[in-house]
Amino acid sequence: MLHGTEPAFIPPFPGSVAKHLSPESAFQKRHGDIFPLIAWREGRPVGRIAAIVNRSHNKYYSDRTGFFGFFDCENKAETATGLFQAAADILRPHGLETIRGPYSPSINDECGLLMDHFDLPPCNGLTWNPSFYPALLTGAGFTAACTMFGLLLPMHRLKEPARFARIVDRIAKRSRLKLRPMDISNLGEELKIVHKVYNATLERNWGFVPISMDDLLGAADDIKAIADPKLLLIAEVDGKSAGVAITLPNFNEILAGVKKTPHGLRLPHILWLMKTRRITSCRQAVLGVSPEYRDRGIHVWLIHEQFMRAQERYANATLGWMEETNTEILEHSALVGGERQCTWKIFEKPLT
Repeated sequence: MLHGTEPAFIPPFPGSVAKHLSPESAFQKRHGDIFPLIAWREGRPVGRIAAIVNRSHNKYYSDRTGFFGFFDCENKAETATGLFQAAADILRPHGLETIRGPYSPSINDECGLLMDHFDLPPCNGLTWNPSFYPALLTGAGFTAACTMFGLLLPMHRLKEPARFARIVDRIAKRSRLKLRPMDISNLGEELKIVHKVYNATLERNWGFVPISMDDLLGAADDIKAIADPKLLLIAEVDGKSAGVAITLPNFNEILAGVKKTPHGLRLPHILWLMKTRRITSCRQAVLGVSPEYRDRGIHVWLIHEQFMRAQERYANATLGWMEETNTEILEHSALVGGERQCTWKIFEKPLT
């Protein structure tokens, strides 16, 4: 591991990176191709990158964008430039005109380059990198194309504003809202609701590509393993699904505990920690309202319910990531005490 001694570094779950890079991975079966590369010096790996051809993205946007991801590098400009050049050389013959990233491997997975707060361990599903990475990308000719934010909710010291509570109460009464937890025993059917709302909600986001039902079903086992069903919420209006709010425990707290464990012993150590260690933080990962219900204030109500229920179980919550253009959610998250914390950026440059 290049950055294993960094205090904020969290090791990935054993096998999780190799799973993506396998020719049999869900991404390569359904969406495109991944070409992994490693940079070596004197018999020692000093960097890695993957060139990614995402056919689903290019079909959706009718463009010719190539991607890079799984980027790790020593603090040497020539190593980074060599990795980006090697990825570009793979992408050009596919007729692609731009290289964009990092995506590992898509916008529906871990993506973005961390730009600040490099001393903070990342929350589950959010990226971390050393502080010198932005300079490696800009030095290689990349420019920022999109900015995303993560907000911190220090639950242990927040009290819901009275004004916000009144707004939520008024919305709930007027809109005939009902909230229920997902039925984990019937998760496949519940994920159909998530699939519909997620794609309808995020279609306005920059770089959005619809997530497939197969992708969601592929994540079902992971969700079952770590999720608290009481924090997987479905909003209904007159019996019809109107929105979803998904909060997940910050599993990185468990992974941080095996940082010094020998690689072959990590999985049993993880399983032991899952039974003995209480997770104290969470990630409020998904908040979506179907288009036909967007003007009823349901997103405010969902933020309220997500916050109040998570506060019963966790000391801190991370909201993110959210695009800088998503002012509505950013403003309402601030109403319940959200403090802007981390920034990520997507970079790109022409391949010509």
